Amino acid sequence: MRIERWTGPPVETHTYLVIDEATREAWAIDAPLETAGALLARVREQGLRLTRLVLTHAHFDHLLDAERYQQAGIPIALHPADGPLLHAPQTQLFGLPYPMPRVRIDEELAEGTSLRLGEDAWEVWHVPGHAPGHVVLYCAARQTLLGGDMLFQGGYGRVDLPGCDPAQMASSLLRLLDLPPETRVYPGHGPETTLGRERAWLEPLLTDPAGIRL
Repeated sequence: MRIERWTGPPVETHTYLVIDEATREAWAIDAPLETAGALLARVREQGLRLTRLVLTHAHFDHLLDAERYQQAGIPIALHPADGPLLHAPQTQLFGLPYPMPRVRIDEELAEGTSLRLGEDAWEVWHVPGHAPGHVVLYCAARQTLLGGDMLFQGGYGRVDLPGCDPAQMASSLLRLLDLPPETRVYPGHGPETTLGRERAWLEPLLTDPAGIRL
């Protein structure tokens, strides 16, 4: 397995290309602005077979380039609880000069679904809190988490936006503590990290009754 990354404006959001070297199958994870062109060019250069775009959630900064994949015939996967966000004027609410894309969801993600990329199984976890339909993908064999805005180096996704829920976020973060400390986390923003590195601050926060709050 190989993972490559690009980052797009306006808030330095990452997209990932996850590649199975044996089969040359690949997935795109999230679609920030001004990243689809480079990722799709890489797919062509490497002779890869891009079989899906997974949106970890439907906040605008993770899907402004999603139409590019749709136009290229790549199926788009999202948890249905985030469907309403696709029709909300998110960029307008933030005063940004970007039109919201018209995104058609081809594959509904759900808790417990297993997606295969080559020989690897990736589990879909529904982890609401930052967004109602937020998901992460976890591969036990690779000890790898494609985490979206769930967990960052030294922080976690915002819980003060419409549709956020601090209590749900705490429950979702607690699930991560059951994973091995070696688990690599590829977040939607900032540098890669591991669960072991983040446990030092995360565990005390989640055992403090006042921990996750608006």
